[in-house]
Order: sequence, then C-alpha cells, then structure tokens
Amino acid sequence: MRNYKVILKLTGPITQVPDSQKLFGALMYMFAEKYGDERAADLASAVRNKEIHLALSNIMPEGYLPAPKDYLMDHISKKNNRAEALKKKHAAIKIRSYIKSQELEHVLAEPESSEFLFPYVTQLDLQQLRASIDSVCYDIPELDTRLYSVPTVVLSEVSQDKKGREHYRPVDTYCYFLQVDDSSLCSDFLGMTEDAAADQKMIILGKRASQGLNLFQFMEIAEQKGSGAEAAFYLNTGMLLPDSIDFKASSIKLFTSQRRPFEMTGGWRENAPKYYISFIEQGSIIVVREGVGHAGKSIESPFRQNRDIVFGNAFLYPIYLSERQV
Repeated sequence: MRNYKVILKLTGPITQVPDSQKLFGALMYMFAEKYGDERAADLASAVRNKEIHLALSNIMPEGYLPAPKDYLMDHISKKNNRAEALKKKHAAIKIRSYIKSQELEHVLAEPESSEFLFPYVTQLDLQQLRASIDSVCYDIPELDTRLYSVPTVVLSEVSQDKKGREHYRPVDTYCYFLQVDDSSLCSDFLGMTEDAAADQKMIILGKRASQGLNLFQFMEIAEQKGSGAEAAFYLNTGMLLPDSIDFKASSIKLFTSQRRPFEMTGGWRENAPKYYISFIEQGSIIVVREGVGHAGKSIESPFRQNRDIVFGNAFLYPIYLSERQV
C-alpha cells in the first residue's frame, strides 16, 4: 500500500465539507475524461469487487485530522461525575472539529487535555445572501431580482495568544489522503491525480459551482512515509462502509446520508429518487484485525449500475493505542 496527501486550494465559499464518497464521484469523472468511460467502468467494478485497493479520506484542513470526539467524551465521562464540569468539557470538545495531526497521539493518551488544545479548527454554519434574475423578465427594461440565501460552512483555525485571547483565521488550504495498491488501475488513478496537481486543475465538489461555490484547485501531491499496515488501531477519516472490523473493540459513530446522482453538465438532479445509507463517521476509532485492505467496502449504486458505486473505502489513519484505551 502507498499513501499520498493531496493538497487543494479553496477558491470560494463551500456549502459543506466534501466527504470521501463525493470526492470519489468527482475523481471518477476526471478519470473517465482522461481514460474513457470503459476504463472508468473497469475501475469502479474492480473497487466494488475488491480486486484492487483504493481508499480516500474526506476533505479536511491541511495539517489537521478529524477529532475523535466520541472517544474523548466517553473517556472523560468515565473519570468525571460532576455534571457542570462534564458539560463544560464536552462543549470544548464539540467545537474542536479538527486537531493538529501531531497532537493526536497526545490527546488520545490524555483525553482531558483536549479541552485546552490550541490551535484547532472549528466549523461554523452560515447563510450567504444571493440574488437571481427571473429569466422570463429578460425582455423588459427593468429586470426583477429575487433574493434567497444559500447555506454555507466556514472552517476557521482558532489560536490563542499569551493573554488567552482567541483569534480566528479562515481555512483556505485543504487536503485529502489517497491510498492505492500497485495495480495498473490504481497507477492510472494516481497518475491522473499527479497530472491534476501539476496542471493545478480545478475540481467541483458540490452544487452551485456556477456561482463560485464548492470549487477547489489541485496544488500538489506528496507520498507519505509508512503504510501503517502493521497497526491495529486507526482513526477513520472518511465515509466508511465496514467490511471486516472489530465492532466491539471500536469506538464508532454512524452518519446517515442522502445520496443523489450528479451530472457535470447539469449538477445535482433534484427530481431523482431519494436513497439513504449509513456510514461510519470520520473521527471514529476503528480496530482492524485482518489488515487495512479488508476494513471497508463499496457497493453497487442504484444510479447507472454499469459504472457507479457507493464508495465506502475510507482512508484509515494509523494510531497506536493499547486494548485497554479503547
């Protein structure tokens, strides 16, 4: 297994932080553009049938990892029985959506320290005001406008100075992790990503791209040292559909998501049937006994079954815990 970090630059507002399933769909379009629909169908089939190994993380702030919130709150609750103190500690953890990657091991070993951890990244949900022009009014001198709001999210890095004052800085550099084996299909997928980084190509990761939302630009890709294959404990960083994990030993939280097909020419199909599926959420602690390649799986999609799949091979970031810590 080879691991890579792909750096992306955010070019405008986003409506949500893109997850690994959404990222895989966008990358599949890029793959089909470069290698053709038949090769893309072969890739999706090989991923679904576990003939190759390809894993992706969610998009996240560069230099940060998803905070293992439930793990931390569970361990803090075991050591505290004062309701007010516990409420304060839980509130401090909830706002820490992402923590520095180099702080992860320390926080897992000492959950109480997470309350005072700086810097961290927090997520704010906002509404952005927009104006549209009714197309039926194009033939009159005065065009009517219609105001509406679009839900957006802002990720901010929170730091603290020596006087205890907090400072907020919007995050504009993001990344995702890619894990591949040595198969020819994965080599093509990796090559496509390397070319996108070299060309600083744009990628659409959500709706309203025509309005400048959800647009990212590839910046660079770098191989990460160590495969983590020898680890038994992992931090889940994507949307994981579990295949072979130790559920009893893991600390997991489920995320239920609606899935709709996306067309590059027309965007999200609003009139498509609604389907819901539950994934293991990012920040969960996953115990794998049979190797990271067996942890996740992908399944057949209800949309365009000859090529599309529901991608569930989340990138698992290796961590080091003892059995008693989980």
